[in-house]
Amino acid sequence: MSELETSLEDLLQSAYRYAHALCAHAEMAEDLVHEGWLKALAKHGPQPDKALLFRVIRNLFIDEIRHKKKFPNFSYEEQSEFDDAICGSSEQGSHSFDPSHYASHDLVLAQGLAELRSVDREILFLSVFDGHTAAEIAVLTGQSRGTVLSQLHRAKGKLKKHLDHHANQKFKVIENSGKNAS
Repeated sequence: MSELETSLEDLLQSAYRYAHALCAHAEMAEDLVHEGWLKALAKHGPQPDKALLFRVIRNLFIDEIRHKKKFPNFSYEEQSEFDDAICGSSEQGSHSFDPSHYASHDLVLAQGLAELRSVDREILFLSVFDGHTAAEIAVLTGQSRGTVLSQLHRAKGKLKKHLDHHANQKFKVIENSGKNAS
């Protein structure tokens, strides 16, 4: 495999992870990457950069949500399927995603991520999972560095609060079972 092929494959894998973080739906993420790649190639030539590709994918995702809100002319079943595809299970709220995509040992973390707004999940993903700096995230998302830092801080705080709460609940169960055994 040539260096160009390797770099393109890495770019597309990164784009897929990013798209999946936005929509939490494998097929929709594939569609977003495919459509985003085609648009980036058409407008900016054979080697679009990562920031451009991510911006195109993000805009396609937002366009899809806006389009579905603007034209809700389909059956209840179809609306349910779309809501699940975009936001995960409707039982978890309008801004959550389905944590069942993750391994069972990561369920608590996935539940914590599900409680975050999609904007917070996006910033957290780009920082933690993709390793971008706040300045790079600001370029990718079109926000100021200060806004990115604030959103990242809040997202980490919310996730920590969820994990701490779960750990405390688990500790109470263990503590109570120990008292019952005596």
